[in-house]
Amino acid sequence: MVDISDLEKVSDLWEYWGFSSWSRDGLKGVYRRVTFVKSALLGEVCRYYADDYILWSHGGREDRRRILKICRPQPDLMTQRYLFVDAQESREKGVVKSFFLGFRGFVEVHSFTPGGGFDKRVKDLAPLVEKALELLRKRSNEPGGDVQGKN
Repeated sequence: MVDISDLEKVSDLWEYWGFSSWSRDGLKGVYRRVTFVKSALLGEVCRYYADDYILWSHGGREDRRRILKICRPQPDLMTQRYLFVDAQESREKGVVKSFFLGFRGFVEVHSFTPGGGFDKRVKDLAPLVEKALELLRKRSNEPGGDVQGKN
């Protein structure tokens, strides 16, 4: 049986998709910064960023609320997305908070239970969690069943 906390054991998958290990204040998971570049005929017009966090070790509802409370706008950072992976199905809907009507960016907090549905705003992140769990199951079923040794 694969546990949600085992998601850290597939670091090769996370690295492939541009994520690195991340932890802070009791939260643990992976993080990546995605760069978006707008181009025109004469070259780059603007550049902005989106931060993605996939968190599998957290305190549930209280941590989701805390993230919404402490996140602040940052220069050139348009979106801060947090995907909280829960073993138990959460009935909480995703929350989007804008900074200065969206001109200074957004913070999004979403819950996801593997095998369940997900918000279209995390349609790129939730399937990665599913893929990571599938990879963990496959590796644990191989001879030896050593998930750790496959990193």
